[in-house]
Amino acid sequence: MSSPDQEPREPSETPADTGRPGTADDELPPLEIHELVNESEARRLDQFLAEHLEGHSRSYLQKLISSGCVELDPAPAKPLKASLKLAAGTRVRVKVPPPRKISLEPVALPIQFLHEDDHLAVIDKPAGLTVHPGPHLEEPTLVNALLHWIDDLSGIGGVERPGIVHRLDRETSGVLIVAKNDLAHQGLSAQFKERTVRKTYLAVSRGEVRHSEGTLDGPIERSRSHSKKMVIAAADEGREARTDYKVKESYDGYCLIECHPHTGRTHQIRVHLASIRLPIACDKLYGREKAIYPSSLRGEKKEPGELPVMERHALHAQNIRFTHPATSKEMSFSASLPDDMGSLLKNLRKYRPRGSISGD
Repeated sequence: MSSPDQEPREPSETPADTGRPGTADDELPPLEIHELVNESEARRLDQFLAEHLEGHSRSYLQKLISSGCVELDPAPAKPLKASLKLAAGTRVRVKVPPPRKISLEPVALPIQFLHEDDHLAVIDKPAGLTVHPGPHLEEPTLVNALLHWIDDLSGIGGVERPGIVHRLDRETSGVLIVAKNDLAHQGLSAQFKERTVRKTYLAVSRGEVRHSEGTLDGPIERSRSHSKKMVIAAADEGREARTDYKVKESYDGYCLIECHPHTGRTHQIRVHLASIRLPIACDKLYGREKAIYPSSLRGEKKEPGELPVMERHALHAQNIRFTHPATSKEMSFSASLPDDMGSLLKNLRKYRPRGSISGD
């Protein structure tokens, strides 16, 4: 029931508010999944499904249960509920409907290509661009742009996700690989799954540094109280997640951190840094502020009409290293720091050098 390593992932198949997930006119048959509950996994039904169907919201899993897509053997005496406690030895059968059909049209969005050959492309994804469409998303996505700039894309990632091998959050900028045929897609997906792809991220975090480097290996699961948030799970729950980090620069109240995620869980870097009280600057889900203004970095009152220097979470995929699936050549590509993060660092170096008096 596990999915290929992905970084980081937002729920994208949340169904419309109908009685059954998916749509009635889906052409593809539902995906059938069978899992046996062992003693270490004995827990609530919704928690069990969340661990084995990563990337789906709580509401989606509840609809799977209420719409008859989940069956248990032996069958319980009462109707299935999300809170049902599963006994060890229970066999869980899930029919996952295909995603809703989404009409994809090419859109000539500007995309910076760092590399392109017959098998793959490497791009510098701008912040604010969602990777692929979702049922409730109306704005163009990276997939729409790729359909315009690339003649043929792999469909192995799904009809709605042609060529997509891994992901970046909407607000995250930086380097991303796209497969152009099935050979490349399968080869790259295998590398992500085997964790041989090396990814380097830069993050500007909020808070005071306690350790200059280390490894964060807290398992991650979806929050039970907030459908969009991920949290550090108990040791015997959630999915394994590991991130190495090193503080590159330290300022008063902020720091620049280099991160190397070994796994690709949803929001992994954001959750791990927040867990050590270093949430990424302007992370509206896990952090402290929605925007950073130059005046606040100077310790002054905000000026009328002042524009923020940063208003999206300050996370950038700087570099990616992998083996070319067709040539077996080692490849490495880097994306320059975007203007907003560059400007933020410039202001921090000028107004918040280590040891300065905080204006907060």
